[in-house]
Amino acid sequence: MTGSRDVLIIGGGIIGLAIAVELQQRGAQVTVLSRDFEQAASRAAAGMLAPQAEGITPGEFQALCLCSLAEYPTWTSKLENLTGESTGYWPCGVLAPYYTPENSSPSPSPNGSLAHSEPLDLSPPTAHSTVRYWFDRTALQHYQPGLGEAVTGAWWFPEEGQVDNRALFKALRLAAQTLGVDLQAGITVDALQQRDRQITHVRTSAGDFEAGHYVLAAGSWSNELLPVPVVPCKGQMAAVKLSPGDSRASSLQRVLFGPDIYIVPRQDGRILIGATVEDVGFTPHNTPAGLQQLFERAARLYPDIQTLPLHECWWGFRPATPDQMPILGPSHCTNLTLATGHYRNGILLAPVTASVISQWIVDYQADPLLDAFSWERFQSPISPVSQSFSAAVVTPPSPSPVVPMQVLESISTPQTPSAAADQPLTIAGRKFESRLMTGTGKYDNFDVMRQAVAASGSQIVTVAVRRVQTNAPGHEGLAEALDWTKIWMLPNTAGCQTADDAVRVARLGREMAKLLGQEDNNFIKLEVIPDAKYLLPDPIGTLQAAEQLAKEGFAVLPYINADPLLAKRLEEVGCVTVMPLGSPIGSGQGIRNAANIQIIIENAKVPVVVDAGIGSPSEAAQAMEMGADALLINTAIAKAKDPIGMGRAMGLAAEAGRLAYMAGRIPTKAYASASSPLTGVINS
Repeated sequence: MTGSRDVLIIGGGIIGLAIAVELQQRGAQVTVLSRDFEQAASRAAAGMLAPQAEGITPGEFQALCLCSLAEYPTWTSKLENLTGESTGYWPCGVLAPYYTPENSSPSPSPNGSLAHSEPLDLSPPTAHSTVRYWFDRTALQHYQPGLGEAVTGAWWFPEEGQVDNRALFKALRLAAQTLGVDLQAGITVDALQQRDRQITHVRTSAGDFEAGHYVLAAGSWSNELLPVPVVPCKGQMAAVKLSPGDSRASSLQRVLFGPDIYIVPRQDGRILIGATVEDVGFTPHNTPAGLQQLFERAARLYPDIQTLPLHECWWGFRPATPDQMPILGPSHCTNLTLATGHYRNGILLAPVTASVISQWIVDYQADPLLDAFSWERFQSPISPVSQSFSAAVVTPPSPSPVVPMQVLESISTPQTPSAAADQPLTIAGRKFESRLMTGTGKYDNFDVMRQAVAASGSQIVTVAVRRVQTNAPGHEGLAEALDWTKIWMLPNTAGCQTADDAVRVARLGREMAKLLGQEDNNFIKLEVIPDAKYLLPDPIGTLQAAEQLAKEGFAVLPYINADPLLAKRLEEVGCVTVMPLGSPIGSGQGIRNAANIQIIIENAKVPVVVDAGIGSPSEAAQAMEMGADALLINTAIAKAKDPIGMGRAMGLAAEAGRLAYMAGRIPTKAYASASSPLTGVINS
């Protein structure tokens, strides 16, 4: 993330604030919009940190919960040190009582399943579980006296506990203010303005807000802005409170997660009772029926609670999804990230959500934990999937060969596990499905150029700013030749011999992109080439220009010799890629600098784009198999006998090379190794 980028978070609950604090600490400038900070789902929570006691099934969701639970001690400690406020984190352990079968209730637990009333599992903990111990009725009387007669025993989870959700919310809000997060309260977000799979701005009751990246963390209200399957699930709660001198104050010291009720003692004397699960939309207020249900179930589990003085009652709305798991990670828009649908586990999942979402936004790296929580899991498998930046289908004119549809279907990329695990090419926060960039020069005419670009599948096309600005021969009308609503323009500084000249032309390129409708396009391919014979880039001039352009907010893609030290220095000054040449421009010599390019790839933390010299699809695949993130190819396509067919071939080569890199080739050996087994053969 460059210093000029900022993030706007929609939603001021614990999830939104946790993400804001994490992003601000990572160097982002963050704004949080909230209709009412006090209406967040966190108010309806009890703050239990109990994934095992709750009976979450082993799998990705349990792994996410356990990961977050492990982060809690450090996370809350940092918040408390930053703000001086207590979060109420208390690793007091959790008891999960069981009722005898004849007394068990068929009513569902808060997570929708029959909890703690099925036959007991007395097996040792599995690899997926935390430490747990079984207390029978006799042992339980010594460990937690006062439980109801129907309780036959309980599991004890000593590594779980609770946090005071209200204290945590207060600490997070203060931490955000201390770090400089812009908290905007009393603002209703009306719509997310979208164009070309991007959020351009947010329309609100206080006007429009713009940012480089957006996060939807609006909880139960998320569905009002996007068609995500998140609905409100109302929960009513109550609390009793003992005075410090009351002899009953120390009688309950542990969270009780019962079959259909939970009871959570706080260190300040409050005892929370919750919570109903009501599918009533946004219907507010406590009801006599709801509170009666709470008190009856609580008294059955812990009879003494019915004699304690009532302190308060409240309600809130949990954001529920069909599978009761959150929606996390990238969305259908390249600059919008989702963090919603946490249902009953928003408090528990706050640390890990903040971590993985911030990592995705800042470093463009998706934690493997995110895969299971994509919004796409709710899509029908037979629904059509739109392709970003898809070019129009063009039938090549005769005599160019027409590939039969059956052949195209047979060679389309299969969704193998390796392919599915890959991430889109991401440059300066913008995501592209294609890893092939193309140019616009040297084509016989615009019609062939358009069709070759479409056949290649390229989503990034580079344009020489000087030649377009001056209407140089062969470039008149180039700005109108392509549909820039579907293709991302990469202006380049071709023809510049000095750093100052390149900086000036780059500024023209940014304005040119705006004139073509790409208002937020700050990309520039930086070329500083004083050498007229070999067209080799000037490393000193390139570094000087890159440093200046990065300071001005450009996303700089520098064209360089395959120099690992220069590549690292350019990355350090803020370049969003490095683009080492395979061999001199237009030479078709292929990859002549493989060893140095390999070093650059191994050490770069930004995408590496092999640029110049590639002459054939096999050479394109070679570069991708080495681990390059993308290719830029112009002459090899434009000057081929059939540019349209070659464009298609280069696009497929880039895909094949990437898939091969992800799959991993076999090691090279100096001796033969039979592919058929040497055992179990028939002997004559």
